[in-house]
Amino acid sequence: MKTKNKKVNNNYNNQLSKFVKLDQEQTLKKLEISNFGLSETEVETQKNKFGDNLLKEKKFNYILSFIKAFFSPFNLILIVIDTFSFYQYATDPELSDLVGALLVLTMIIISGTIYFVQEIRSFHVIKKMTFENKHMTKVIRDVDFKITNIDNANSIKLIKESEQIETSELVPGDLIYVSNGDLIPADVKVIWSNNLYLNQSSLTGESFPVQKKTINNKENYLEYENVCYMGTEVVSGSALCLVIQTGQKTFFSAINDKVTEKRSKNSFEKGVWKITMLLISFMLAVTPIVFLVFGLRPATIDQRWLSAALFAISIAVGLTPEMLPVIVTANLSRGYAKIKKENVIVKNLNAVQNMGAIDILCTDKTGTITSGEINLDHVFDIKNQKNEKIEHILYLNSYFQTGFQNPIDQAVLLSKKISMPNLEQYSKEWEVPFDFQRKILSVILSKNGEKEIFTKGAIEEVLKVCDRIFINGEIVKLKKEHIDKIMAKSNEYNNDGFRVIGIAHNELEDEDIEEDLVFYGFGTFFDEPKKTSKKIIKELAQKGISTKILTGDNEIITRAICSKVDFKIDKLYTGKEIDSMNEEQLHKAVRKGNVFVKLSPIHKSTIIRALKEQGHVVGFMGDGINDAPVLRESDVAISFDEASNIAKEAADIILMEESLLPISHAVHEGRVSLANILKYIKVTIASNFGNVLSVLVALFLTMSEPMQPLHLLTQNLLYDIVMFAFIFDKVDSKFTDKPRPLKTKNIIWFTVINGPVSSIFDISTFLVLLYGYHIVNPGIGAGVQPPSEGSLEIFNGSWFVVGLMTQTAVMQMYRTEKIPFIQSNGSWQVTVSTIFVCSMAVIVPYGFMSIDAISDGMKMGVPKWSFLPIALSFVAAYMVLAQAVKMLYIKIFKEWL
Repeated sequence: MKTKNKKVNNNYNNQLSKFVKLDQEQTLKKLEISNFGLSETEVETQKNKFGDNLLKEKKFNYILSFIKAFFSPFNLILIVIDTFSFYQYATDPELSDLVGALLVLTMIIISGTIYFVQEIRSFHVIKKMTFENKHMTKVIRDVDFKITNIDNANSIKLIKESEQIETSELVPGDLIYVSNGDLIPADVKVIWSNNLYLNQSSLTGESFPVQKKTINNKENYLEYENVCYMGTEVVSGSALCLVIQTGQKTFFSAINDKVTEKRSKNSFEKGVWKITMLLISFMLAVTPIVFLVFGLRPATIDQRWLSAALFAISIAVGLTPEMLPVIVTANLSRGYAKIKKENVIVKNLNAVQNMGAIDILCTDKTGTITSGEINLDHVFDIKNQKNEKIEHILYLNSYFQTGFQNPIDQAVLLSKKISMPNLEQYSKEWEVPFDFQRKILSVILSKNGEKEIFTKGAIEEVLKVCDRIFINGEIVKLKKEHIDKIMAKSNEYNNDGFRVIGIAHNELEDEDIEEDLVFYGFGTFFDEPKKTSKKIIKELAQKGISTKILTGDNEIITRAICSKVDFKIDKLYTGKEIDSMNEEQLHKAVRKGNVFVKLSPIHKSTIIRALKEQGHVVGFMGDGINDAPVLRESDVAISFDEASNIAKEAADIILMEESLLPISHAVHEGRVSLANILKYIKVTIASNFGNVLSVLVALFLTMSEPMQPLHLLTQNLLYDIVMFAFIFDKVDSKFTDKPRPLKTKNIIWFTVINGPVSSIFDISTFLVLLYGYHIVNPGIGAGVQPPSEGSLEIFNGSWFVVGLMTQTAVMQMYRTEKIPFIQSNGSWQVTVSTIFVCSMAVIVPYGFMSIDAISDGMKMGVPKWSFLPIALSFVAAYMVLAQAVKMLYIKIFKEWL
């Protein structure tokens, strides 16, 4: 995979590598400028050449979203069928054709509108969340003196010439000055540095600041020591930097472009596509058979083959689950509404089902599993004892220091674990600010006229300025055995992932303020895991989802975090090891490993891609700029309200609160949505297949069509009422206990086994009507006689009763793999709709309640009253047989839906 990784990042890497090894004069020459500090003419030239320092503005593509919403593969099938229906109505006006065409058109409009509106709403929600502001940068331009080599002597002179301009006005070749708190406005090369440290956590995942210098000894482009990237933040020191890449040429833009690229199909989209292709194949296979059987019958039929074509088309319409787009969209919308209650934004409706499908959740560490904030763990002396004196020294140091507010000081001041001294007793005299060379910070305070020094810093550096130590309430001489014990304790905490500082103090008597101090103890700091991290990892494991940690941080800290959240490390790999693997080794590593450290964004994307190639449905949770391409690579992307804008742009789901528990809720709702989608897909395909078999048999048993196109359409419409109610149906807990991707596995077997069960009772109905009631004459091989007047309508009405009731009532059996009514009951919506539709199966043909107009308008005859109990007995028998076949199917295939 080494070659593959390089292919992805070489373009940007090559651009930067041209600058990192150049000295100052060579850099100027490379940028085609004569000296530091561009003139107005040079600025205009560079601006004309490179443009403004702006990223591409993300705009909503209404046309593309409209096409995506209304012209999905399945909708295209419906559009073709609908077009034919409108054409048929135009050439031979029949009310049934118009009603059918309008019904299908309504289905397309409803599903497309829901999806389109959701896309627009999500875009505007994210746009509101994006913080827009004009950023300013200190730039040195048009100076009276020419400098081609910056050093300590002339750097101050240049800094004094700096002036603020809008960041968007920067051009390559501009010399800028950055200091504490500044955002790096473009990709820049460090020309002169005064202990410059940056927060690069949004890019690399590193928790602590990294130092930037004027020379580079690193090979990885994200680790270049003399390059600062757009969007990172200065936390300490200052520097003069030369702009080398702006706007759309920056690394930040490269990630942004990745976010706006067309995303590969996720698990749900692939599942829908496979099911669509299956339905098309099913239609293409069955429709010609119906056409030939109808056309080759020995009866005398006007325009035989045209009639055969029209009947075959009506069967194709009957085979098509026209409600599928509506059912899918409505189920996902219901899941969306449930998830939204947990204060979660769902940008992409498909993400609802994808959450139920994921079997692996990959997550960054910093800001996802952890809070992303450094916290004070505890303060103690060499004997591991808590001491108020040490706590006061640390607090006073952090409170009175006036340098940059680093994470350590913020953690001290916000901590409730230590006691706060009486601040009014102290007044500040001066301080020796922290720098990353000395790694010590001291403040000198006076109390009652006496001066004291309060010092904190790296253990080794603090020990260098101490000659005594505080032990058991006494101050004694600092010996080697003490130092060894202090260093051992510090190393022990470091190995557990803690950041350790030393704390010292002294009462001042002379000017040697940072000498001969008393070592008092330690302060330990930790990037604390979120309170819900441990619980969510456990809950996901219970739901069959394994968690993998993908971080740019080092192994020691990562192991400590894993320990804190009870996450067992099965196998750990580094980014360097990933680089050296071939494809087979990589696939094995991503299966075995559950922790990956020191990763670049490319490494993370590679790991997720390898998991997907092995058939896994993968989610990724991240919040940094560097996570955006990885979020796009996953099947479902999860981010946070406090994440970088570019990460939120790439996400499918955004958690608006710190808690991770909504993820578990979203997984459950995703599986519920899929269960109710599968109930529609599998049962409807099986039922429609059974109807087609029944029609084919009927064409042999009798010369009369068992159902007219209008009857078929009406039956489908009433049946769809029940199926729409299944959006709100209950789902067995067994189904939601493990990942559920949308797959076509066993759909053919489900259809072939369960579909013909209904045909048994349809055929029984035909035989009763043929030989019991003599409503119509037998078909092929029995001699052809025209049916008596009105007999065809009665035949159609009789089968309508049985066909609709069996198709509807049996859904109570198919909705669960348990025993219905005893072990599992449907929702009230399903129960009410089932009763309603079964009632309509009787009302429509029998014309109850003086609504003969119904049966008249349907061109349907009133069945014999004695046939009704026979029909009801067929329905009951069908339900019993369907349950038996279902149990046999489960025994063979070890699953139901």
